[in-house]
Amino acid sequence: MPVSSKPLLIFDFDGTLANTLETGIEIFNELAESYNLKEVTADEARELRKLNTRALLDQLGISRLMAVKLAAHIRKVLHERMEDVELFAGIREAVMKLHEDGFQMGILSSNSADNVRTFLSRCELLSCFSFIEAGVSLFGKPQRILNVMKKEKADPNRVIYVGDETRDMEAARKSKVSGLAVCWGANEREAMETEGPAYCIDEPAELIRVAREFAAS
Repeated sequence: MPVSSKPLLIFDFDGTLANTLETGIEIFNELAESYNLKEVTADEARELRKLNTRALLDQLGISRLMAVKLAAHIRKVLHERMEDVELFAGIREAVMKLHEDGFQMGILSSNSADNVRTFLSRCELLSCFSFIEAGVSLFGKPQRILNVMKKEKADPNRVIYVGDETRDMEAARKSKVSGLAVCWGANEREAMETEGPAYCIDEPAELIRVAREFAAS
């Protein structure tokens, strides 16, 4: 695929494009007892969205090591339930419009490549993304963003990383690309703004405006 003259948009997957939140909470509650954790109510889940990733883990009593094991377990169960997961309302239209506008787009996710491809195919969006960088990595998101930019020969000043967690915005900052915080996923605006993203949006339709503003700048 030829290199686009438009900026590169790198999307997180879970909580940004795919609404895996409710299913993820259901799975967490099913696994909680085996990890000596308490189940989370819907009200508690809403409050947890106001916390950054570190504070959230502390609130739930989850160590960093347990978080890695639990996340892997949740991903494994989620794989079996991807048919229950849908796009966030408005995402499909926004992604298709960005594709029509000529923006290069890719996925960077800790979810499995099979999950991502199967989901995007079902939603008829797979052709909109020029790459999928998926799976768990030992190097963390900042290094993975840098690796993607190297592969795509992208200028950091022409890259936006789009994510729904505070750690996504932290990764964008560390890799010296612009962070676009979406506030419909794991973390609400209150938490996302603590990481100083370049952009912070509440509706998928705003992706188009922000991408065009960024391209014009």
